[in-house]
Amino acid sequence: MVSRTGSNEPMHSIYPMTSRWEFTLQNGDKVSGEVYCTDPVAGLVVLIERGDIKIITAGTIQESKLLQKATTESLQSGNMMHSKKALDEREKRGIRLAQESLRHLNPKASPRGQAVFDRLLKACNEVVWKAESVIVLNQIQVDPPYAQENCKLLQPGSAQAGGSLERVQKIVSSTNL
Repeated sequence: MVSRTGSNEPMHSIYPMTSRWEFTLQNGDKVSGEVYCTDPVAGLVVLIERGDIKIITAGTIQESKLLQKATTESLQSGNMMHSKKALDEREKRGIRLAQESLRHLNPKASPRGQAVFDRLLKACNEVVWKAESVIVLNQIQVDPPYAQENCKLLQPGSAQAGGSLERVQKIVSSTNL
């Protein structure tokens, strides 16, 4: 294990893109993944693991363990301007994806509520928070405690909306947490 907090090295040198790390955070949580990008201004390391994006504040990393070095392709400098431009674009994309992910978080929702929201978002793509309720396709509302029986049509009567309600209920009931 390596403790890297307080290092004067640039973040992209400490945590190069495509390297795999396991971090132990100050709160004791362990997170791992491949470095997607770093943001030295905000002090963030963006990890990706099986499609999930994890944003880690570098200052909260208590210990770090290198699981796999960066791939050679990502380390080959080649044309420095091209590499710099590619890194900048990847970093901007990572930050944009991270900001988009943050917009989907609801600090007032329970962990189950957030899990249901995330699962519905992947399946339906048009999902928003309204206080602690989840609104799907502007047709269905899922209220706490986010169980199948807590799904209701906002405007009953449409056969198409009824089919959507059944699909949402199946997704909600299959969400484990």
